[in-house]
Amino acid sequence: MKPFYSNFRIKNKIFSVSLLLLIIFGLLGLVTFQYFTNLYEKRIYEESADMLQLSSSVVDKELNMIEELSFQVSTDTVIQNYLKTINENRFSFESYDTKVRLLERMLSYASARKYIASMQIIDLHGETHTTGFDTSLENDTGKIRRVLSGSNGGNVWTKIEGENGISSARYIRKKANLSLQEMGTLVISIDMDTFVEETLNFSPENKDMVITSQHEIFYQSSDSDWEVSDFANEENDSGYMIESIDGEKYLLTYSRSNFSQLTYHHLLPYGDIQKQTNAIKVIMIVCFLLMLTLTVLLSKRAANNISKPLEALSSRMKKVQQGDFSESSLPEKFHDDEIGELHDNFQLMLNRINELIKENYTKQLMIQETEYKALQAQINPHFLYNTLDSINWLAKVNKQEKISVMADALGNMMRNIISKKTPMITIKEELEIVCNYITIQTYRYEHRLNFSLDVEEEYKNSKIPKLSIQPIVENAIQHGLEEMIEECRIRLSITEAGEDLEIAIKDNGPGIETGQLEGIYRGEIRSKSSGIGLNNINERIKMMYGKDYGLEIDSEVGAGTTVRIRLPYMTE
Repeated sequence: MKPFYSNFRIKNKIFSVSLLLLIIFGLLGLVTFQYFTNLYEKRIYEESADMLQLSSSVVDKELNMIEELSFQVSTDTVIQNYLKTINENRFSFESYDTKVRLLERMLSYASARKYIASMQIIDLHGETHTTGFDTSLENDTGKIRRVLSGSNGGNVWTKIEGENGISSARYIRKKANLSLQEMGTLVISIDMDTFVEETLNFSPENKDMVITSQHEIFYQSSDSDWEVSDFANEENDSGYMIESIDGEKYLLTYSRSNFSQLTYHHLLPYGDIQKQTNAIKVIMIVCFLLMLTLTVLLSKRAANNISKPLEALSSRMKKVQQGDFSESSLPEKFHDDEIGELHDNFQLMLNRINELIKENYTKQLMIQETEYKALQAQINPHFLYNTLDSINWLAKVNKQEKISVMADALGNMMRNIISKKTPMITIKEELEIVCNYITIQTYRYEHRLNFSLDVEEEYKNSKIPKLSIQPIVENAIQHGLEEMIEECRIRLSITEAGEDLEIAIKDNGPGIETGQLEGIYRGEIRSKSSGIGLNNINERIKMMYGKDYGLEIDSEVGAGTTVRIRLPYMTE
């Protein structure tokens, strides 16, 4: 069944494909944008939680130092002696002098941190002794006593009513003789604005930071009117959530203190996170609409420009189909593009039709002649084989063993060369050609030719281009043996070189001069007999296997020549 759009006109297909691609890319862009938007928002959430975790760790560390300072002050022997004097002699001059020295002692501790607004000691008579840079911060002593009553003597944190600050409070108990008798109450008031500015100066955004404890907001860094119920949904020790507060969505991150009852919160308006993604979304929609409009206009125009010349060409083809070959030249209104080339080529085709018809008869005659010659080429080798077999038979009848062996070797050699049509043969088959050739030459040169073969059986199944070794052996005889009086020794060996095979043909001939070697590599010096030069073999091998393979000739005048063939070791 054909697709429903198969019968659409080309211009409608082009328009439909363009529109479909735009819609697909638009949807992919939307999905990709949504994915990366979610990834971006999640990263913002995690970074906000990590920043709060870091901030809470710093705040925890500082508040812990305040607790340690509170413990140090409450157990200070000097301060306890001053309190003992004040508690026992309330209205004496000695008590007044002791109060002054107590304040001086307390001031030395209060100056340890810039954010300590004041330090107060409430004696057993209820009198408050206050020092620090801001003594206006007043604590509700009744609330402090109520909170301390359930503290088991430890430090407690409490909110300073009406102020944006918190206080550290603990009982001062007599440490002499470990009596732990109550001697008064120590309250350290902290200016939280200064505290946050000093301790969290590494964070660029500290606004909307809130510290809560149980059912009360201890501190908030902005002027927003938060309620403690807004922060009552945290389930874990730390994390983040999207929370709707007073109709507005916030990213709320929280982290509980590791050593106190405090919980730290940070609020980031969700609109700030979405502001940038919404702007990108609007830009994407505008760009998509703009691209849609341009695609509709341009695809229609392009479809018309393509379809009109094709329709004109189709009309011309119908005329030719009806037998009208008298077409005019290429219309001038078409551009010199691919469709214009189609019109031009169609016109050239029409102009050539008659010539092709006339040439067809001549080509048929040439084909018949070629077939005849091919048949002749098949008959001639068989005639040659039959003739050699006849010579071999007659030689045996007349007991001419040498002639019989030479005719048999030549026949085998010709069969191996001509009968094997493939360009690749095994080394074993190539060596058969070489051995048949050596057999003929041995009867010709007799004791002057000494040929030896050193080939492992495992290498004989490797593939080699046909007539790669025999011409080199023939060259060794033609250029070596014929130019020397003494015995010519030719040794053929095959060794393994890594993953390749190296075939070496070595002779003890007169050698080759440097100039002649360069001529052989350039193909200027050819074989005297077979016509297959060393350069021809070298180029064939490089063409088949690459530049890393081929021939290498080592020769020294008076010391002989070695020709090495490097081939890949392959059995298939």
